[in-house]
Amino acid sequence: MNKYYFKLFCRSIFSTTIGYIILIGLIGLLAILYDLPTVFWGDIIRFSLPIFIIWLIWTGAIQFYRLRHLTISQLDNFTPTNITEGRLIELLQKERSKNIQTIRQLQTVQHEQLDHLELFAHEIKNYLTSLTAAAENSPTVTSEEVKKNTYQANYYLNLLLSDERLAINNHDYDFQWINIAQLVNAILQQNSAIFINKQLIPELQNLTGITILTDRKWLRFCIEQLLSNAIKYSSPNSTINISWEINSLRITDHGCGIPTTDLPRIFENGFTGENGHQTTAATGMGLYLVKKVTQQLNFQVSVSSIQGQGTTAILSFQPANVKHA
Repeated sequence: MNKYYFKLFCRSIFSTTIGYIILIGLIGLLAILYDLPTVFWGDIIRFSLPIFIIWLIWTGAIQFYRLRHLTISQLDNFTPTNITEGRLIELLQKERSKNIQTIRQLQTVQHEQLDHLELFAHEIKNYLTSLTAAAENSPTVTSEEVKKNTYQANYYLNLLLSDERLAINNHDYDFQWINIAQLVNAILQQNSAIFINKQLIPELQNLTGITILTDRKWLRFCIEQLLSNAIKYSSPNSTINISWEINSLRITDHGCGIPTTDLPRIFENGFTGENGHQTTAATGMGLYLVKKVTQQLNFQVSVSSIQGQGTTAILSFQPANVKHA
């Protein structure tokens, strides 16, 4: 703020300073024309210049004091007495409006994060409660029951942590070339129990030799979310196709599909749609977070679907970020 004050102050005294210099110049010219002693002109400068400098310092000090002690609450009722104060008040009002807008945006984000925290915590608690109830009703709990509930609890815990990381503006991304076949196989191995439990068969096509330049952690997160949706809505004893086509990773299930009316809204915060209303495992956050990731990184997400036939989720990458072996 001080540099703006200095600039505006210099601008406000510019005309006065030029006027003083012109006046001294005219006096000097008259002294030459009328053959007056040079000491007369020198005396005028010697006596007037200190007074002029003192006036500038005094004026600047008064303006600085008034503006320095001006509070935000007094800003609207403050009456500027000169150009400098007027420009500075205008600057302060702009800064205040910008700060108010920033505060409102931060409050909105904070409320959104609290809503997400409550939602994820509720889902995690549900699965832990289900597991606790199973243990209380029987001296032994099947490994299938344990795996199912811990898998879902971990799923929502990962969503919660990812949502918190995305809320931070300064991300420490680690861009590297990633072998897509190795990454997909690692994710499938991690979810093998779910595939077996639901009797689903993953089919991989054209993934060999493909490497992508992006952040491994967030790419894995996106694939896991899209694969989780494919598993959730697939029909038992069906296949899930994971293929590479034209710089895009495609995950296709053969489940219930998405209604046409829901497709435009599937990336909205908390939107579950018609399919989500039919299952308690839907929060409407997975695709929303995937969209946030792709907006901050170097690829895009899209979804196409035919109701009753299945859904295809597509991660599309820039050609320059894809290598073929």
